[in-house]
Amino acid sequence: MRSDVPLYVMEFSGRLVKMKLGSGERTLLSDHRFYMTPTLLPSRDGRWLSYNGVLKGTGKTQYWMYDRHKQNDHLVYEHPAWGGGIPGFSPDSRYLAISASHDSRWTDTSRVGIFLFDTTTMRLIAVPFPPLRVNRTAYVSAGWSHDGKSLLILMRNMATKEGFDYFSYRIATGRLEKLAGRYNRSAIRHEFLRGARVIPAYEDLVLPSSLGGQSAWNAGHTLHAHFDNSRGADPYQLIVTSDKGVARPVAVGRYTHCEGRTLVISGWLDERHLVFRDSVNYFIFDAQTGTTAHLFNEDDMSIQFTW
Repeated sequence: MRSDVPLYVMEFSGRLVKMKLGSGERTLLSDHRFYMTPTLLPSRDGRWLSYNGVLKGTGKTQYWMYDRHKQNDHLVYEHPAWGGGIPGFSPDSRYLAISASHDSRWTDTSRVGIFLFDTTTMRLIAVPFPPLRVNRTAYVSAGWSHDGKSLLILMRNMATKEGFDYFSYRIATGRLEKLAGRYNRSAIRHEFLRGARVIPAYEDLVLPSSLGGQSAWNAGHTLHAHFDNSRGADPYQLIVTSDKGVARPVAVGRYTHCEGRTLVISGWLDERHLVFRDSVNYFIFDAQTGTTAHLFNEDDMSIQFTW
């Protein structure tokens, strides 16, 4: 495949690798010897890759940031193994929020807290702990408001009806505000309320390797990947249609009671190359030549990647 867009791949072993499809060249970016595959998250501006995991034989969880512009790695924070959550980038990609909750396997609580890594100053900022009448072993997590101006902080407090306390931390002022909150069972998430209004929450980017889309346009809106179900639920076709109405079949999917729909769209790598998954195998389709090639197969089923 002749795409010049590189893939950034987190292998099962925890190695971060840059992969060029045109040449097949693989460049090792980092290998910190993780106990299991780290979580991987890209920033929306395309510059940063955040990943964290438990290191082999050290009893530590580490949070790293890879700078795709400068091509270097930064250790952001570490705490005793386990107890950490998946970090989240702010909508403008400036900050990475880290939540470190106490785990029963920790010997003390000194590393518990909420932290912001500022990518402009390359400094870690400790967010003031909400003044609860509980010790620092409480569960704590933080996500972003949709406008990126606040952290939405959730802390366990079994003395309350909901079992949690809800806070907002204003980035510009450093002000901590107590909020109302509730758990929305239909949406399967906590909601933060200011008065009677729900504060819109920001949704992190999803890795292409984790996406299961049913429709996707390329960036120039000249090609549309979609499914044709005109012949019923099984089998069904993945089709790429041009803006001039020319349709080209790509692959045939099926439905199983175990897996559900086996064929899903990961996204457009560039204007002409479509990435999709059939069961546990990833493929790439060239809309200009009509050729399809394996990207990753079932031997790499635990792999994570983005571009």
